[in-house]
Amino acid sequence: MQDHRLLRGILLLLPCLAISAWAQTDTLTLENTGANYVMGGVFTSPYGISINGGTPVSLICDDFTTDISVGESWTATVTTFAAIEAGTNPPGTPKFTPVDIQNYATVAVLAAELQSLPNLATEAAGEISYALWDVFDPTLLNSTSNPYGTITSTELAAAQSYLSGAEALVTGATTGGTVNLSSIIVDGNAIEGMTIYTPNPLSSAQEFVSVTVAEPPSPALFGLDLLGLAGLMLFARRRLGRCI
Repeated sequence: MQDHRLLRGILLLLPCLAISAWAQTDTLTLENTGANYVMGGVFTSPYGISINGGTPVSLICDDFTTDISVGESWTATVTTFAAIEAGTNPPGTPKFTPVDIQNYATVAVLAAELQSLPNLATEAAGEISYALWDVFDPTLLNSTSNPYGTITSTELAAAQSYLSGAEALVTGATTGGTVNLSSIIVDGNAIEGMTIYTPNPLSSAQEFVSVTVAEPPSPALFGLDLLGLAGLMLFARRRLGRCI
């Protein structure tokens, strides 16, 4: 299918947006199919989406059952994982009710795993996409067939494995019904948060998410830090030498 091919997924690296007492809304537009990788008859994450007319960014979709096309725009209510867990999310969110904190946390883990891939136009990206879609469509991974095509048995098994692994991480980070998202490490980085873009009205488009992760110091900066420390040590030794 060309640009009008049915779409299912999206990943986005955006900072979490603050939620005030009133619901924040953004206008989203599907600009392109991102990595253009197709599995089971659909494009997989990430896709390029512009927010309020800005430069397209990558977003992840958690809805397999709603169809959208390139060029389509819609209004989305913005909330965060923290707001959902605290019960302070704006009216009308999240899209899927009742609120299931475990499910959204699982989506966050899978989204983080997807964005950590060195190449998003790969089978692994497709497998993680299908694992993520199964969170809110729990019959999707019951078969290699879906309404738009088929995946291989190997791809199905891999998607099931990604899903069970993410669920295990969430279970390990859950205490008394509260998920400590920042305690979950994906590819060496902690998950800092997730932003959720829920279509308004709900049936107008797909729901998309973005995740943020803590970035470790880069090797270059770490090297500069070591050089700076070595310089301070040398300076201290020279000062001590003068005092002797």
